[in-house]
Amino acid sequence: MKQVFLFVGILLISAILYVGGMILFGIITKYKPAPVETVELVNPKSAIENPKTLTDSTFTFLIWNLGYGGLGKEVDFFYDGGKMVTSPKEHVLKNNEGMKNFLAENEDVDFIMLQEADRNSKRSWKIDQVEEFATVLPEHNYAFAVNYQVEYLPFPFTNPIGKVYGGLQTLSKFTPAESKRIALPGISDFPRKLFYLERCLLMQRYKLGNGKDLIVINTHFEAYDDGSVKKEQMALTKKILEEEYAKGNYVVLGGDWNIAPPSFNVHTWEKEPEDDQLYLKNNDAHYIDGWNYDYDSTTATNRKNKFAFNPKTTFTTVIDYYFTSPNIEVEEVKGVDMGFNFSDHQPVKMKLRLK
Repeated sequence: MKQVFLFVGILLISAILYVGGMILFGIITKYKPAPVETVELVNPKSAIENPKTLTDSTFTFLIWNLGYGGLGKEVDFFYDGGKMVTSPKEHVLKNNEGMKNFLAENEDVDFIMLQEADRNSKRSWKIDQVEEFATVLPEHNYAFAVNYQVEYLPFPFTNPIGKVYGGLQTLSKFTPAESKRIALPGISDFPRKLFYLERCLLMQRYKLGNGKDLIVINTHFEAYDDGSVKKEQMALTKKILEEEYAKGNYVVLGGDWNIAPPSFNVHTWEKEPEDDQLYLKNNDAHYIDGWNYDYDSTTATNRKNKFAFNPKTTFTTVIDYYFTSPNIEVEEVKGVDMGFNFSDHQPVKMKLRLK
């Protein structure tokens, strides 16, 4: 009996030391970005050859949450109620190739705004996706803003995610006058915040021939909360949008909102009863009056990951879209149906004209 108590005692002490050690490690290595940081612009060739003043009035955009190459159609993700933690390497390689091929096919797009692009993460087999995407788009420069940097994520305990290093990448055929990472409010519950994302905006400013600026903002708003953190993030973003528009500038915000647009029927592709509130809410119709939510209501941009993708049963919705200022006329918005082959999100393209 003493041996049993001794064994149990050793297990308890070991568990306490492990958890305590992980929390201490998380505190020491916690990523702590400044509220606003300048982001490096990469690809000197584009920076030299492209003029700093844009004379065009029509531009094309593409947004896509890549799911770090690890959330293709085969995945049932543990965080959404499935089982898989890290996708097999062959899946990630397949997804990366599919994403690179698609980006190469869209090399004519002016602004490409990507979310969940990894550089050195265990979950994506340490592939530098940011550089790989830049390689297939040699005429684009790019900026990268970190929004997830954890030296070791110990969850789940039986199969830890490990190191995560990823973020937002914006590739452009034009040279911005500035590129900034703007920190967004985050979760505050301890110890989860030690190992969680530090979400942000990747904001770029382009000089126009009429003396105004084109503001392009790449975003990925909060997902796993009760909605309060997302409201704080959107409130800060709103302040930035209104300030830029008040200067007479043109503003385009695009990315993964993790909430459906105001007028979209969230039950459009509800094959089976759905009770996940993450998918059953709509955005604020009066977020900024006079501005426009721009999306394609005929093409799903996101799927639920509890099971591998099945077109007959999987819940799909629209949570990836644009938000544009009143001085912009959107001529076309089109989702691209890829059967969720390479990511749990699908790309959305847009063409607009500055009024």
